[in-house]
Amino acid sequence: MSLRVALLGTGFWARNAHVPALRAIDGVELVACAGATLYEGRAFAQEYGIPTACETLEQLLEEARPDVLAIVAPDDVHASATAAALNRRVAVFCEKPLANDADTASELAGLERETRGVATVGFSFRFSPALQAMRRDVELGALGEPWFVELYEHNPQFHPVRGRPMNWKGDPQHAAAGALFEYGSHAVDLARWLIGDVSAVSTSFSYVRDDARLDDIATLQLRFGERATGILVASWVLAGGFPGIKVRLHGSEALGEAVLDESVPGGERYARLADDGTVRDRVELEPLADFVSGYTRRHYEALIRAVHGQPADELPRLADGFATQAILEAALRATEHWADVSAPGAA
Repeated sequence: MSLRVALLGTGFWARNAHVPALRAIDGVELVACAGATLYEGRAFAQEYGIPTACETLEQLLEEARPDVLAIVAPDDVHASATAAALNRRVAVFCEKPLANDADTASELAGLERETRGVATVGFSFRFSPALQAMRRDVELGALGEPWFVELYEHNPQFHPVRGRPMNWKGDPQHAAAGALFEYGSHAVDLARWLIGDVSAVSTSFSYVRDDARLDDIATLQLRFGERATGILVASWVLAGGFPGIKVRLHGSEALGEAVLDESVPGGERYARLADDGTVRDRVELEPLADFVSGYTRRHYEALIRAVHGQPADELPRLADGFATQAILEAALRATEHWADVSAPGAA
């Protein structure tokens, strides 16, 4: 019996990640979609051979009768759509962030527990072979005690000259933050997944587009427990190729470095480096098929295992979405705490 999936959202990421990922998995049927308007939904359905286009979320859930709802819509839609699906016993793949505030994300995590539902947040880079190799190194102690982590996710998606026009992601009516939510949420989740809970954060934002209403560059400092610290840079204007992720985890025994970028042969690499910066071991990675949609495909495969009652320990659940949202909310509260530097010799 096939698993029926309905898609809420028909934008760039639905086209380039979710549809190819779902079509690459045996036993999955993409049965319906809904866009911002019925016209957009019908055009998308015709283009991708989807049987039904619905006008509303209610119709999508009631008429299409999906087993899984994929939410690839603007951020302000995520919470209500996730709750509607869970209350109908429909499994959920919700793109990040789970919600625009931590209280709502907490309520959704509670709803997942209460309904005993299966739901995941779109932290799909957990399924990167390079980052999974790094996590195994952390678990096995190959890097020693984690001391410091550098997390970068940036590419010039919305560069003011060479990027595409800004969309809802830069609109405060839809998103509570810009690059911090769009890219930084991935990096924050990876930080938690690799090292553990973040206990404190400080933040600064930069606005470089002339029309910027939300952050174009977000820079965070992170503290984990008593010893480990880190930095995070997220941006949709800085140079880089998709997905533009680099993680450097400095441990007491070695430095682990993972790079996810289309400019790298195979799209990924992972190496262990010695104290002098020379490469000690270059780890052979499982090839990632369909690079752009490959992470999403592997994520869906884990979700499907969970739907069928099989182990899927790597699956980011709504509790992970809440934990990440709490960190992002703290980052928003911590912005612009600057100390002025007086000129040398000033009185």
